[in-house]
Amino acid sequence: MEIKIRRAHESDADELSQMICGNAKTTLAPYYTKEQWDVFIKYYSTEALRNKIRQQIIFCADSDGVIVGCVGLDSDFVVGFYTHLNYINQGIGAKMMKHLEAVALEKNWKEIQLAASPVGLDFYLKNGWRKVKDIIIDHYGVAFEETLMAKELQAN
Repeated sequence: MEIKIRRAHESDADELSQMICGNAKTTLAPYYTKEQWDVFIKYYSTEALRNKIRQQIIFCADSDGVIVGCVGLDSDFVVGFYTHLNYINQGIGAKMMKHLEAVALEKNWKEIQLAASPVGLDFYLKNGWRKVKDIIIDHYGVAFEETLMAKELQAN
């Protein structure tokens, strides 16, 4: 399977929304209250993703025209990092993150950060990220417990 990493287009918003929410329904929903889940669905709605694509640097992992993953940057903060459920543990996440790190290095950034859900924590630790501290992030007035992570960037 060949994976190409490309910039997301506004026309990708609906497919991204479905992929992210489908992934999260299985991986994250068990950890969320109903109120948190409702906010998550709103945060990753098609319209919200169109806005994110306009305002952030969002990349898609594409396999023969099918979006199998996504990741983005909002300044030096990694956002929206998801892999399609059917493609987890196939190296797509690592490939997307390497691409994102290369983009950050091109911008001469020394470090990037992200907020990790409990589900993603192990992936980040295995891929060179360090835990900074536990944090509470507020989305639409609802609190989410996450872990602030950071990674120092080094040119290869």
